[in-house]
Amino acid sequence: MAYGTNPQEKYSYRVVTDMNRQRFQEALGLPTTDAPSLPALTENNVGAQPKATEQFATMGQAIRENLSEPLDEKLIATELTGITAAFNRLPDLRTSGIPARGETPYEELTPSAWRLTEHLEEVGFFASAEETLPAFTPEHITTATRQLLTQDDLTETLADLGFTDDEQVALITNIITAREQLSWWERTIEYPPVESQEEHEEGVVYDTVPPLHERAMAGSLLWIDGLDWWLWQQEVLITDEMIDNALWDIKSMLAGIYLLGKATLGLAKGTIADEDVATVTTASTAMMIIGQEYLAEDIAWIDDQMRKPRAATYEGINRNS
Repeated sequence: MAYGTNPQEKYSYRVVTDMNRQRFQEALGLPTTDAPSLPALTENNVGAQPKATEQFATMGQAIRENLSEPLDEKLIATELTGITAAFNRLPDLRTSGIPARGETPYEELTPSAWRLTEHLEEVGFFASAEETLPAFTPEHITTATRQLLTQDDLTETLADLGFTDDEQVALITNIITAREQLSWWERTIEYPPVESQEEHEEGVVYDTVPPLHERAMAGSLLWIDGLDWWLWQQEVLITDEMIDNALWDIKSMLAGIYLLGKATLGLAKGTIADEDVATVTTASTAMMIIGQEYLAEDIAWIDDQMRKPRAATYEGINRNS
């Protein structure tokens, strides 16, 4: 992320660093002697921590009751299947290299997620969530992450999506270690109105700015959709490491989208507890925000230190000319 205190040092790519493990465990009040695995966290350490079940249940109930229209169970289930298929295509993106001009392998990851986003917007889910849930303070993020780790099927869901044990821990750890940066994402109503430009450098027209959770979801998909053209344009600068990091960012965003979709499916079926609705909405949105912020850092904002060596760049230009 472009702001905060040494943000790149607090982000784990697939494997949690010792320093990030320590930050994570200290934030949750856990022993810092051994590297955690997600099953161990969900079954033992976190399960013994204080919960905010009643508070989160009240918020989840409000989200459910304030929907403007019923959720479409069949549509959500269909789009979740499509998002699962997108996860299955991620390994091929690593081996296939830079897309040729006109190819759209990255954009092809997102149609189901876009349809899910549009449906949640139509039924008022995002508006209800923003009205109900508190701002992204570090305290709220920490509590939501602790709540998330008490869910029985979390590790199974992430494993089904192709997350290894190390990747599962990295995904959850990144929520905690990005608390400071996440707090910069505010609810729409908390931004100054455009009429107050005399007091603020910038203001917003509220009717044109989507709710926080919709901005996170749609923003993630826009970043993914734009990669085909961007990678083709910048091929001479792109390194394998940049591709690897970008794919992790994409995987993190899609995980957040899938978890939120699964929660809304449970909401449509009436099978998810109210506290889990609030928990997953917060934590999954955090995953989407973190992924898109670091995607920009990892592959869009290319500096001389990141870029492919100049000799290799000139060789590529000559080969393609």
